[in-house]
Amino acid sequence: MRVGISGVSGGIGQAVCKLFAEQGLEVVGFARHPNSEQRRLDMRMEEKEIARRIQRASPEGYDVWINLAGADVLNSTMRHEEYMIRLQELWEVDVKGSIKCCRAVIPFLRNHGIIVNVAWDEALTGASGDSASLYGTAKAAIIGYSASLAKSLDLRARVYVLSPGWVATRWANSLSAEQRERLIRLSQRKRWIDADEVAMALWRLIQDGPPSGSVIPVK
Repeated sequence: MRVGISGVSGGIGQAVCKLFAEQGLEVVGFARHPNSEQRRLDMRMEEKEIARRIQRASPEGYDVWINLAGADVLNSTMRHEEYMIRLQELWEVDVKGSIKCCRAVIPFLRNHGIIVNVAWDEALTGASGDSASLYGTAKAAIIGYSASLAKSLDLRARVYVLSPGWVATRWANSLSAEQRERLIRLSQRKRWIDADEVAMALWRLIQDGPPSGSVIPVK
């Protein structure tokens, strides 16, 4: 099974690549700043350029495509930018970038392939604070797009949304102990999700094959 993954240089991406390789899957990894084993893909690129890079990396096609790439608007620099600037960053990378990748990879999916997008478990229920409203807006858009894409593709491919809570990646380590505690206290899960848990949830998702259009939480 060949799996294309955007955003492999992040904490979740690294965990997914490691687990999938251990399970014998062939991973074609893409990153904005790739290492020697990855391909360059910036979610801000034009759709035609994204399609060209996706095809060139694997002319034989993909069985699974996973969109992990996302903007970090909680790091020490972006955290102090104006609200609308951070929202625009999320919209360009998480929303438009995921949509462009989905549209670009569809012609290269084989064996009734799978597309997985990543959202957030409180995107549709809401949570207090600017960070929550920023991520909720972007991730709710991804859920809505994925639901329509699943119906549009029908039997040609399956579309899923993986919906974890707050994941303990590099941005989480940049927060103060007080900020980390506050986020979790106000969260639905009341705990940090580990990147390895997200990787395992993705592995189970592509193995189990629930109905297309399903939104899967990371419990």
